[in-house]
Amino acid sequence: MKNYSLCGIESVPPVQVPQQLQRVLLDFLSSERVFLTLWGPPGTYKTTGAKKLLIAYVEKKGEVSPWYGYFVRFADIEKALEEEETCEIMKGTRLLIVDDLIFEGYPERVWLKFFNIIDIRYSFLRKTVITTNHDVRTFTYGGVSLKQRIASRLCDINLGVVYEVKNSYRNPKGGGAEW
Repeated sequence: MKNYSLCGIESVPPVQVPQQLQRVLLDFLSSERVFLTLWGPPGTYKTTGAKKLLIAYVEKKGEVSPWYGYFVRFADIEKALEEEETCEIMKGTRLLIVDDLIFEGYPERVWLKFFNIIDIRYSFLRKTVITTNHDVRTFTYGGVSLKQRIASRLCDINLGVVYEVKNSYRNPKGGGAEW
C-alpha cells in the first residue's frame, strides 16, 4: 500500500465498509453537491469510509498529493490551523475530509479560522466530507454564531447532504458503542 501520510492518513482499518455507506460516498463524489456530512454514533464506519473514499479519489488522480485529497481529525484542527501551509491545503485541496467534528471545547479564534476554510470551500465549490456524532442541522437554529454559520453551509439544501449513519457495526445490538 502507498504511503498516504502526505494526505493526512496514517492508517486505515482492514474492514469492509457497508455497501449503503459506500454508495452514499461514491454518489457524493459524482454529484454536484459540495458538502457531505456523515453523522451517527461511534462504530458506524464514517471515518473508515471517508478515508477509503479519499484514497480511491487520490488513486484515480494518479499521484499521492495533499492537493488532491486531505484528511484532518478535528481533534488536531487547532494545531493544523496554526500552520499556514496546512491551512492553504485545507482551503484548496480537491477533497477535504474533516473527521469527528465537535462543536464544543475550542476557542473562538479556532471557529473563525475553521469557518474561513468552510466558507472558501463553499464559495469555490470544493468537495468536503465531514464526519461527526452530532446532527449538524441542530446547530443551524438560534442566534448567529460561527458554529451556526458553519452548520448553515454544511446543510445548504443546494450544496450539502446530511446523511445519518444509524447502524453501529462494532455493536450491532445497540445504536452506538458500549463502554
